Amino acid sequence: MKKAKRSFATRRVAASHMRTLITGSLQPVAGDLVLARVDKLGNHSRLELINGRKAIMFPGDEIIICYGNRYAPDQFEAVIGPDLGPCDLVAGGGIAACELSRHDRMIAPTKITPLGLIGDKFGRRLNVWDYKVSSDDLRPSLPIVLSLGTSMNAGKTLTATSLVRGFKRAGLKVAALKITGTGSGGDTWIVRDAGADIVLDFTDAGFATTYLASVEMIEKGAFRLLNHAAENGCDVAVIEIADGLQQKETSELILAESFRSMALGTIFASYDAMGAKCGVDTLRAAGHKVLAISGRLGRSPLGVREAEEATGLHCYSPWDLQDGALGPVFRARAAEKLSNGQSNNPYLRRIAASSEAAMPLGVDRAHSHQLRIDFLAKVARELIVAELGEVNANGSLATWPSPFGSILVTLPERPSQGSQGSIPTFMSVQAPAEIVEAAVLAKSRGALKSSLGGIVQALGCAPLPAARMSYLLNETWSMFEAADHHDRPLQNALEAPPLDAHDDIDAVIMNFSGLFNEHSDQHAPLGRA
Repeated sequence: MKKAKRSFATRRVAASHMRTLITGSLQPVAGDLVLARVDKLGNHSRLELINGRKAIMFPGDEIIICYGNRYAPDQFEAVIGPDLGPCDLVAGGGIAACELSRHDRMIAPTKITPLGLIGDKFGRRLNVWDYKVSSDDLRPSLPIVLSLGTSMNAGKTLTATSLVRGFKRAGLKVAALKITGTGSGGDTWIVRDAGADIVLDFTDAGFATTYLASVEMIEKGAFRLLNHAAENGCDVAVIEIADGLQQKETSELILAESFRSMALGTIFASYDAMGAKCGVDTLRAAGHKVLAISGRLGRSPLGVREAEEATGLHCYSPWDLQDGALGPVFRARAAEKLSNGQSNNPYLRRIAASSEAAMPLGVDRAHSHQLRIDFLAKVARELIVAELGEVNANGSLATWPSPFGSILVTLPERPSQGSQGSIPTFMSVQAPAEIVEAAVLAKSRGALKSSLGGIVQALGCAPLPAARMSYLLNETWSMFEAADHHDRPLQNALEAPPLDAHDDIDAVIMNFSGLFNEHSDQHAPLGRA
């Protein structure tokens, strides 16, 4: 075993504990370490080692890997076999299973023969579960931000990495966690390079892969990682959940109350406008606070416009997120949670008080806040007229709190006949910061109208009559045009720092997300190695 190539998925297991080889009629389980011989090279010709290097394999090599189930629509679906018979290497991070299906662009998997399970000096099988982080699995108080998406390769990892950079610019200590997927180091190296203070994934929680694991166990594993991050001084955690919302474990995890209540919000990465609309609707129906959309969608100005009009949310490029464009929204969400029963949470206090390293999309601080206050004042006026009637010069003044400061409004001297009172019902509710941001940053009238509708709905008001909405739309659009927001160039991935002339933007984004195999591979896979 000393000469065997040891895979990334086994990295937490102490080499000194690998003392025996267990053979015979055995049924392997997820996480068991196995010594296997490479018989025939297929899709995976390299093995990611514990240090991240991707070592070339040769027929006859012995490798130390883990048994695990694999879910990858762009590559393989595979499950653990009933015994130690020949099987497949279905992931470059070192996962042994029996292939059930593969994408039609995939060649056959590398064929391996298990030589035996790896055991300790007493002959007990070694399993990665026994080497998980030692923190408890009680529900943590560390706030989280979720990075979810439509599918593999939608841009979740790049979104999470960019969020890490944004939090670091705000002076916060941040953990980057990936709580589902298949053991591989690609994503962990990226967020570490981005400056994350703590980087952990599901393998640190005791899983070689999470496919077909119980959601309760995945949830407890995530709690363990979050508590470990909190013990090491982190203020917030960015959590990526692999694959898309239709994947079995993900579809159940998004229904978990714990993640919803701990989250400042969710950023949704999508390929296209339809995926963004469906994903945002699905998450909202499950009770999630979706703060923004991002992902590969951002490469298409037309796709961005359609998605923003369909969802009422702003589409942020990775570079926007890295510059801290969502900082005001995160601070507002932390302040909201502090005022809603979590006033003793020290992490929320630090987020709410964090520095404003860069205003959204380069707008100066005073102008930005005043523009948002002026915008909300116009919205308030229309809602007051709709609920209480026209306002005249003899009306009374009142203040409406908002995430950007108090809004001074004028109320009618006498409520109109049929109204319920002199104070509009919406004034007890704050406008959602993320939808206000989407409105102010809207690049089309359609997107602004969608955001205005979202604000009205969030405030618990009836939809404005068509004429009043049209008036409000014209008023606010004119105000934004005057502030030079409408004519600003579209912010998206294509406006990132210039690429080398030989770089392909697809390759850059996918390589950044750890999705490309080496250029020497003849059959480049669509998904992660």
